[in-house]
Amino acid sequence: MEILKSNIDTADKKAVYKLTKSESQRVQDVEKGVSLPVDKWALYTEKNSKGEEQTVLAIVSGGMKVSTISKTFIDSFMECVELMDDDPFSIVITGGTSKGGRQYVNCELDCD
Repeated sequence: MEILKSNIDTADKKAVYKLTKSESQRVQDVEKGVSLPVDKWALYTEKNSKGEEQTVLAIVSGGMKVSTISKTFIDSFMECVELMDDDPFSIVITGGTSKGGRQYVNCELDCD
C-alpha cells in the first residue's frame, strides 16, 4: 500500500490503519444529495483480490467512513481538495445513470 495524498499525519500508524484498513461503507451506498463534512481523507493504492493495483479514496465524516474506487468520484473529490486547500469543506454525494445505462457515483463541493 502507498499513500498518494492525505490530510492526516501518515507517520501516525494507527490513523493510517483506521483510514485505510478499517471497515467502511461504499460511497455508492450513501444516499444521493447527502452532504458530508470532510474530516479526514486519504488517496492510496493497494492490491485488490485479483492482485491488481487499484486507487482507493477513503473519507471520514464524523463517525462515518466511506470509500470508493470510482475514478469519476476520486477526480471530483480531488478537485474540491485542490480548490479548498486547507480550508474545511463538505461534499454532496451525486450520481446518476450514464449514457450507457450504468449507474455512477460522483460528488461536488457543498456551497450552501
